[in-house]
Amino acid sequence: MTIMAQKTLAEVASLLEQTLEIHKSVTYVVLSTKEGVVVASVCREDEMDTRIISTVAAALVWAGATALDSIGSSSPAYLIHSTSIERIITILQPNYLLVVIISKANDAGLDLYKILPSLQSLATRMELVMGSTSTFGKQTTLGRIVEELPEIMQAMLLTEEGLPLGSVGFENTIELAGLASSIFSNGLTFSPQTEYISFAAGTTELMVVRVDENRLLLVACRDQNPAELARKVRNIVNGLP
Repeated sequence: MTIMAQKTLAEVASLLEQTLEIHKSVTYVVLSTKEGVVVASVCREDEMDTRIISTVAAALVWAGATALDSIGSSSPAYLIHSTSIERIITILQPNYLLVVIISKANDAGLDLYKILPSLQSLATRMELVMGSTSTFGKQTTLGRIVEELPEIMQAMLLTEEGLPLGSVGFENTIELAGLASSIFSNGLTFSPQTEYISFAAGTTELMVVRVDENRLLLVACRDQNPAELARKVRNIVNGLP
């Protein structure tokens, strides 16, 4: 990692610590990409699985944005997810998400809406810091695939449970994500180590490939040699950090 990248992560870590100190009830803070990839995190209590936190947050953001769009509203600025023991606040930025977990056991006297501007300010500063170096940049997994393989016109990143995280070229994303997840889950009956499943039909190969423990990629490879195009997609996925 370059000195510039190390400096960037150090600045992000400092901002995450500031977020943690906003109130004693803030127990966990995670910065992730909008596709659910963890960048950095800090915690006050026992560590949690940040990959699950970031993936769920990204999926809920996509679902919320889709729902708001369907009623003619703009995209959300933040998301509040309340459970019996905590509240999870997700602040949206153009390329990153700031996920803040607040324990209800320690939130006496906390006015959530009064601290939201501070959370949004810190999230904006993190976005700016992350964008200051090309090491991290702003390119998403889908963006990288479409840029490196312009033949790919339809691709979707989704959770293993079937919630979209990002889509290019596909319509009816909710239905397709659910179908792709179902196909892959059925494939697991053959092996718990399933890497990908492809359906070949002439000049088209529809493929569902595992990206990591929590995410899948659905991609339509349309080409005179779709199997070779699908192989190139898998090579990109295998090279992801």
